[in-house]
Amino acid sequence: MSEISLTEIEHRLIQAEENIKELFGKYNGIDKSLVATTTTLNSLLTLVGELKAAVEALRSRPAALWDRLLFAFIGAAVSTAVTLITGG
Repeated sequence: MSEISLTEIEHRLIQAEENIKELFGKYNGIDKSLVATTTTLNSLLTLVGELKAAVEALRSRPAALWDRLLFAFIGAAVSTAVTLITGG
């Protein structure tokens, strides 16, 4: 078995430190990307909720229009009937 010299050990230690710094750099980059992605997803979820509420409001508008039209028709029919009954 060959012995490792002190210079080779120092070289390997320096290389290991550089590799560790590179790994920490990549980890920090991934961590920041994850935070940005989470923020973006939260914004998208909020937007989807707002769009869902807007679609529901638009979906209920025709029903409200038909209700008003029906009540107007019933009101006109009742007022016509009252006018005919009172002889006006």
